[in-house]
Amino acid sequence: MKKYILNIAIVLLALVSFNSCSDDDDKGGSGGGTPVVRYIRPCDATISDSLLTSGYLGTQIAIIGENLSKVNKVYFNDQKAKLNPNFVTDNTIIVNIPSGIPGEKQDLIKLYTNNDSCYYTFETKVPAPAPKSMTCEYVDDGNVAYIHGLYFIHEDANPLTVTFEGGFQGEVVSHDLDNIAVKVPVGAKPGPIKVTSVYGTTESPFYFRDNRNIILDFDTKFADGGYHHGWHAGSGYSTDGGLTGCGQYLIFTGEMDDDKWDDSKFGYERWTYRTTDPDFFDAGALDKYVLKFEVNIPDVWSAAALQIIFTGASDVWMNWQEGGPTGGNPNNAYLSNSNYPRALWIPWADTGTYVSNGWVTVTIPMTDFKYSKDGTNLNKVNAAGHYSGITLFVNGGGVTGTPCNPTFHIDNVRVVKAQ
Repeated sequence: MKKYILNIAIVLLALVSFNSCSDDDDKGGSGGGTPVVRYIRPCDATISDSLLTSGYLGTQIAIIGENLSKVNKVYFNDQKAKLNPNFVTDNTIIVNIPSGIPGEKQDLIKLYTNNDSCYYTFETKVPAPAPKSMTCEYVDDGNVAYIHGLYFIHEDANPLTVTFEGGFQGEVVSHDLDNIAVKVPVGAKPGPIKVTSVYGTTESPFYFRDNRNIILDFDTKFADGGYHHGWHAGSGYSTDGGLTGCGQYLIFTGEMDDDKWDDSKFGYERWTYRTTDPDFFDAGALDKYVLKFEVNIPDVWSAAALQIIFTGASDVWMNWQEGGPTGGNPNNAYLSNSNYPRALWIPWADTGTYVSNGWVTVTIPMTDFKYSKDGTNLNKVNAAGHYSGITLFVNGGGVTGTPCNPTFHIDNVRVVKAQ
């Protein structure tokens, strides 16, 4: 990204144009004269009486003036803004500052009609980097991690840097405005990362090698030490090709189609048997949490959804008519209960097939645990007391697919604070 260059000639032109913009001598009636900009204000009603002389990329602002209804193009420096005709009147234009980085720092808003133009002095400010996610949060020392976000500005004089927990700086292999490929330094520790550009430093909301609140690691938290699976444990476990330092992972593998029910190969339950078992997290604040896990799907997946279902003791002892605890043997009737909410992960739905190309991190908001097994939005989620057990199961989802023979490798199932 080339550095802002002050274009003196354009600024001088802007000063001349700005004088004409401020001229009170309008040409004709409403909307018929040269556009005139009086001032810029924020759209936030709580501070709308404030005046703005600058704004960050992506910010919504209101341009106030006269003869604005004929304006059909607005530029911030050399970046064209998207105009919504419903937000353009004779006295006001509501518009978002474009998110693109200007090639030249002119500090101008340029308004155009079919016959006239108007320039107004306004500084476009670039935010600090905004790391949002990683393709996979578990990457070994020396391997390349992929970070996604916004405003990754690199300048030769002020290079982009990525620092891992413990103060270890990674080698940036490649970058663009929205992505960074960085080699993980030796000694990097679990925790947030920091991305630095000439515009500042930002700590990531996600954790590298996130080890918080792991529910299932398929080593100690899956079948012993007080963590009991139910009737099914997938197709088994392995460490071959797993994530470094994470031990063994769960395997689902076999034939799959839209209606196939094969919980012996594609089902796993970690049941809770006691009503006194606590929820995995503060279930009274679902909007503050997300479910995360790492998954590797090396073979084509093109049918059915990965269902993730949280349960409590009363759900495990449920009878087929939703009558509640029966006092008999535990069962998994909730799987086929169309009124029991769950999340559905179906990454192949848009393209018809999905292969992960290695381990990736999946993130699902806890507020998305609101669907039936057939994909219907139930518009409800479970209340607190139903989050001390978890089930993973491939079936249904309500999307038509094609028969396939997928393999799922799953590890590090956790619930953590939302980003």
